[in-house]
Amino acid sequence: MDKTTLALCITLATASGTTLAASHEQMQDHSMMTHHAAQEHTRYPATGVVKALKDGKIQIAHEPVEELDWPAMTMWFELKGHAGRGIKVGDRVRFEMMQGEKKKWVIEKIGKK
Repeated sequence: MDKTTLALCITLATASGTTLAASHEQMQDHSMMTHHAAQEHTRYPATGVVKALKDGKIQIAHEPVEELDWPAMTMWFELKGHAGRGIKVGDRVRFEMMQGEKKKWVIEKIGKK
């Protein structure tokens, strides 16, 4: 094989490898985005006591959430849509939370326990 043919083969092999690597990288990125998007829309059930309500947000002292490996704690959640209507401070509640935009935890469904 002459030097020109050898150089051409090396160039083609390198270009193919780069294209395959880029394609593989794009597939991984898409897979991670899909996994992340699926995680964001997973709803986790929990129970707790309402501690405060303010401007479309609710503070709940919730019991441990096994699915997330969370201990019992008090935290703020955003309320989506009509969630929280009829709920007041001191109510014992059952709710479903999910991670929304900007990693904020959101409650779409909540009711008295």
